[in-house]
Amino acid sequence: MSERILIPLPGLGTLELPREVFDQHLLKPQTPVSTSPSELLDADQLEEHTGIPAGWWMTQARERRLPFRKLGRYVRFELSEIMSCDAYRRRTVGNSDEMSR
Repeated sequence: MSERILIPLPGLGTLELPREVFDQHLLKPQTPVSTSPSELLDADQLEEHTGIPAGWWMTQARERRLPFRKLGRYVRFELSEIMSCDAYRRRTVGNSDEMSR
């Protein structure tokens, strides 16, 4: 007979599963969190990636100068879209000109 796993369910009793079912469905390896180009980021995460203050990102989104997503009351940015938009490129070019002076 195969090994059985008991999972306590508070207020309901217990769930009894064969070991094979438990291993197959409930024990999934966790993948490390990585920042991919298609991942949605908030303004603070964009600041970490670019060094440009989060307030600048929010102002640009509010003025609709950058592509962004509105998820309820939250504003999120897609990194690949941000890197290719004109407002970001003007900001990075403007900062490099000022630093060379």
